[in-house]
Amino acid sequence: ADYVELPIGPLLSTLTDSTFATWVSFPNTGGDWQRVFDFGTSNTAGYMFLCPRIPSGPVRFGITPAAGGDAESVVDTPNELSTDGWHHLAVVIDSATMTVQIYVDGTMVASGATETLPTDLGNTTQNWLGRSQYAVDAYFGGSLDDFVIYSRALSPGEVRYLAGDR
Repeated sequence: ADYVELPIGPLLSTLTDSTFATWVSFPNTGGDWQRVFDFGTSNTAGYMFLCPRIPSGPVRFGITPAAGGDAESVVDTPNELSTDGWHHLAVVIDSATMTVQIYVDGTMVASGATETLPTDLGNTTQNWLGRSQYAVDAYFGGSLDDFVIYSRALSPGEVRYLAGDR
């Protein structure tokens, strides 16, 4: 399995509002806890990730500050990601409301509170597409396309546009 290492460590420490978006084809093979992305410094503190499937089924976004502790904020979608074809995933982080929203194919499917923003991660050194901070987790067993990071919280209309609603 392959993964991509991104040279974005200093970038994340500057982000309060942000959007992370990509196209995903996920056949759901290879095990749970695979990562679409995982940016951080270790598997104990200062990381954020997007999993296409956790053991209980749904998509999960998680973030914890560099200071560590029990401050991990997670948002799970109500349903599993369909394995039929390509899907657009977006995570929108809004610092004004301290919320995280997950969009699938342009529709917001989950929202939750966060205590942590990307800036709280500090300067990250392990910034991967398709690989986890946890060595025992499988690499991503699907395909990714057009991964982008925005330094602002995109509006619902902007996310729909990225997902092809034009």
